[in-house]
Amino acid sequence: MRNPAGGLGRPSPTLSILPAALLAGALIALLGSAVLGLAGLVVRSVAARAAAAGAYSGAPHGWIPLGGSALASIGHAGTLLALVLLAGWLALRTVAAARAPWANLHEFSVAFAAVLLAAYAVVERRHAIRPLAPLVAALAAGLVGVALSLDAPVEPLVPALQQPLLLTVHVGSALLAYAISAVAFVAAIGELLARAAGDRVSALPTADACRRAAHHAVLVGFPILTAAIALGSVWANLAWRSYWSNDPKELAAAATWLVYGAYLHAAGRRDRWGRCAPWLLVVGFGGVLFTYLAASFLFVGEHSYAGA
Repeated sequence: MRNPAGGLGRPSPTLSILPAALLAGALIALLGSAVLGLAGLVVRSVAARAAAAGAYSGAPHGWIPLGGSALASIGHAGTLLALVLLAGWLALRTVAAARAPWANLHEFSVAFAAVLLAAYAVVERRHAIRPLAPLVAALAAGLVGVALSLDAPVEPLVPALQQPLLLTVHVGSALLAYAISAVAFVAAIGELLARAAGDRVSALPTADACRRAAHHAVLVGFPILTAAIALGSVWANLAWRSYWSNDPKELAAAATWLVYGAYLHAAGRRDRWGRCAPWLLVVGFGGVLFTYLAASFLFVGEHSYAGA
C-alpha cells in the first residue's frame, strides 16, 4: 500500500498496541457518550412533560429526572475521557514522527476530533449548551472513524510538505478553525431545535444561549480561517511558485470563507435574513466537511496527496 509520498508502506512504531488502543478507547468513549447523552436528554424531556402534567408528582425522590441527569453527566464525562485519550495519541504521534501530528488525513482526522472536543469544552463553560454534548460526541466519533479507516504508518513527507513551521502553523490554524466551526454548527443545530420547540423543551439549551455560543465561536474562528487561507497561499508560492492555483481544496476553502462572511453579515440583522443565520452555519460546516474530505478524495489537485 502506498503512502502520501508515493513509497511503499512499512511497519511503523505508531502501529503498536498503545496508539491503537487509545484510538479504539476514544471511539468507544465517544459512542457511549453520544448514546448516554441522548438517552439522558430523552429521559429528562419525558420527565419534564410528566411533571408539568402532574403525572408523577408523587414519584419517590424524583428518581426519573435524576436518572436523566446522571446519564447526561456520564455522557459528558465520556467526551472528556475521549479528549484525554486522543491527546495521548497525538503526543505519541508527535514523538514518533518528530513533527506536528497532522501531515496527512489520518493524523488530521484524529487531531480534528481532539481539538473539536477541546473547543467544545471551552465554549460550554461560558455558554449553557452542555445538552448538545451528544452531537459533539457523535461528530468526534465520526472523525475518529475516518482516521481508523485510513493508513497509519509514519512516512517521509512529500517535498511540498517539508516546511516544519508552515506545516505546524498553516495546518494547525486550519485545524483549529474547522473545530471551532464544528462547535458553531452544533450550537446552530441547537438553536434551530430550540426555536422549533418554542424553547419549551427544558432538556435543551435555549435558542438564545445557542445563538450566543455559535456567534462567539464564529467571531473567534473566522479570523483563524482567514489566517489559515493566507498562510496556505504563502506556502503554495514556496512549494509550487504560485499563490493561487484554483486547486479544488483552495476553491472549497474560499467558498467556505464566503459563507461564514455572509453569516457575519446576517447575524447582526433583526429581519428574516437574521433568522437565516443558523442555516448559514449549517451550510458553512458543510463546506468545511467538503474541504476536509471531498476535496481530497473526489478531485485531483495539488492537495491530493493529503488524502492518503
